[in-house]
Amino acid sequence: SEDVQASVAASLSKLMKKGRTQERVQTIVSTLMNDCIEGQSLAIRRGSAYGVSAVVKGSGIASLKKYDIVKQLEESCTNGPSSGKEGALFVIELLCDRLGLLFEPYVIVLLPSLLKCFSDSNDHVRTAAGNTAGLIMSKLSAHGVKLVMPAVLTAFDEPEWRTKQASIHMLGSMSHCAP
Repeated sequence: SEDVQASVAASLSKLMKKGRTQERVQTIVSTLMNDCIEGQSLAIRRGSAYGVSAVVKGSGIASLKKYDIVKQLEESCTNGPSSGKEGALFVIELLCDRLGLLFEPYVIVLLPSLLKCFSDSNDHVRTAAGNTAGLIMSKLSAHGVKLVMPAVLTAFDEPEWRTKQASIHMLGSMSHCAP
């Protein structure tokens, strides 16, 4: 269940600094990212997303760049299959939730890919995109709103109507973040 996955992730982030775990971080991250993007079931993708967020929190924000996590997420959101997009969105959501303001600079990079996921033909991807966007908007600081605004406004030029609709909803929720 998701409660168990969340509890394991909370414990895992604390264990990342113990013993010889740091030597194996790259292997752990690549296995979890592979399971997120190529996992056969929702439980595997969601659980792996919890794992990625726990590893990043436990080993430090620099691991996002060190292990190309953001690049992999961006690529999965734009070019991957529907299940891969959903898994990538789970990771973005949980990283935003666990890291809070520390993840804000990466949100700016990932937002255009996230907005395009609203136009995916798969309902599960659109639902995951909606959940992720909602969580991102709830965690943004006033400065983050200013940084995200250009990406949201650029999405108005996209031909897909669902992307435009998502941009409008995000613009509306920005008014609650920084009036």
